[in-house]
Amino acid sequence: MVVIKKLELSISLTRPAEEITEATITIMEFFPGRQLGILQQVDQNIGDILAAMQPKEDQGPVETAKEST
Repeated sequence: MVVIKKLELSISLTRPAEEITEATITIMEFFPGRQLGILQQVDQNIGDILAAMQPKEDQGPVETAKEST
């Protein structure tokens, strides 16, 4: 039989960044030896979300130092 561990967290939505950090730390305690890999996956996912949220800017021509003098 597969045993599924369940963790319920109660968080305050008034401090989202702090609560996410504390929840992550709490969850990581259940995965000794795997924290680095899990955090790298979380980092990648957050990076993808941040990249998707960045406004798309027209880079246009790139000016070099030689051209600007």
